[in-house]
Amino acid sequence: MHAQLSGYLWEAQRAPPTSTDCSRACCTGIRPPVLTGGVILVLAVGLVTGGLIGAVGVGGVLLAPLLVLLAGFELHQAVAIASWSFIFTGITGTAAYTRRGSINWSAAAWLALGVIPSAIIGARVNVSLPEAALTVVLCILVAASGLRTLTRPPDSRTQTGLMPGSAILVLFGSLVGFGSALTGTGGPVLLIPLLLLFSVPPLAAIGVSQAIQLPVAVFASVGYLLFSEINLAVGTALGVTQALGVLLGARLAHALPAPRLRQFVGIALLATAVLLLLQL
Repeated sequence: MHAQLSGYLWEAQRAPPTSTDCSRACCTGIRPPVLTGGVILVLAVGLVTGGLIGAVGVGGVLLAPLLVLLAGFELHQAVAIASWSFIFTGITGTAAYTRRGSINWSAAAWLALGVIPSAIIGARVNVSLPEAALTVVLCILVAASGLRTLTRPPDSRTQTGLMPGSAILVLFGSLVGFGSALTGTGGPVLLIPLLLLFSVPPLAAIGVSQAIQLPVAVFASVGYLLFSEINLAVGTALGVTQALGVLLGARLAHALPAPRLRQFVGIALLATAVLLLLQL
């Protein structure tokens, strides 16, 4: 309710669009850039969310609610902007974790096979349907995984780094692509809980989630450009600031011992569930 009210106030306070703006929007489907104090504040916060993406993989979930609450964007616009910005964090995160040998590329390929079609479908559904029901399901999944991560002691399987089979990975990719494009939460926030449920080590789960960000973001953005609109100016600026944070977060992830990293992942997942519930 607060997010909707903020959006209405934002639309009411905006100046009427000029003929040039209208022509540009009609031709490209993209709104003119809007930089306000709230957007600038979100750009600064992007360093923090980027750091969380690089360290524990789930910081991107903060973007859409912050764009609504601080910058006054309507929720569907905020989701589209967040999806575009994840292209930059995907490139940076993938490069950072590749240099450290922390990405299982075979698993990433199977995941991407499921992501590509489902991300476009998720963007299409976002334009026409509310995502409240999916958000509730997502909150339950993420919170349950966070609690399991924090309370379960490590075992031998946790240290092996074994990924699920190819069929399960394709299924996971489909779920992650659709859910991420629909809610603008980014691939890692959905993928990491699923992998942790299969006892994949936190660093391995974070590493492959960095690689899967890119196809999720690219094809979700394609969907939004086809069926709706993206404020590319704000999305690109957010992507750049978050990319800087990802580099710092990746260094932190590889410096922490596995038990401490697992603790951080669990806490981040629980915090993510709370933030998602606040959007309802």
